[in-house]
Amino acid sequence: MNAGTPPRCHTRLPAFVLIAAGALSALTMAFHPAAEGTDAQARLHSLAAISSLSLHVHLAMIGFVVAQWLSLAYLTRLWPASGWVWLAARLYAIGAGAMLGAALVSGFVTGAYLGRALPAVSSAQEALPPVLLAYSANQALAGFGTVFISLAILLWSARLIHGPGRLARLCGAYGIVAGALCVAAYAGGVLTLDVAGMTAVVGAHGVWFCLLGACALRRDRRTPATH
Repeated sequence: MNAGTPPRCHTRLPAFVLIAAGALSALTMAFHPAAEGTDAQARLHSLAAISSLSLHVHLAMIGFVVAQWLSLAYLTRLWPASGWVWLAARLYAIGAGAMLGAALVSGFVTGAYLGRALPAVSSAQEALPPVLLAYSANQALAGFGTVFISLAILLWSARLIHGPGRLARLCGAYGIVAGALCVAAYAGGVLTLDVAGMTAVVGAHGVWFCLLGACALRRDRRTPATH
């Protein structure tokens, strides 16, 4: 085994974490609440009503992003000589930071603000401007995160598609297509990061994380154990 390659027993854990986080993040998005109402006042009260569920959903998503971030950082050691993987890991870190910011704004800041503001104002309209600012911040951070994570997946996949084994090539081919489509769709205005759009992004990324985790496990089985 190369000096830079993690021991077999240590490779399995981040691989399983990637698979679990990829699958659970997509499942969790199915519980993401959305505000309802025919006017701004009704939507603000709806946002306040769903704030508790929104907090828990975003807290879970933060946990999954951090778990994926740490697992990917560790698994880069399986490809110590690859510039593509080195760059992909750093792009993912930037994108993950943006996604954490988006989740904090949407899941924590907005709900906490409305919980304090709505009882203190005579009209819900008075609380609207800060909510619009928070929404704009959330969308900017989510878009930034989507682009950088998708680029990271694309670049990592460019290395995998040339690797040994059908599973690695499948993961590489899928990642190139999914990463490129996410970037192109967002840049072209086709993809909007509302609940449905973000669910699609998380699902597309989640499939790749599951495939990469499976690739790491396959590689682990082919690597002789060291004592």
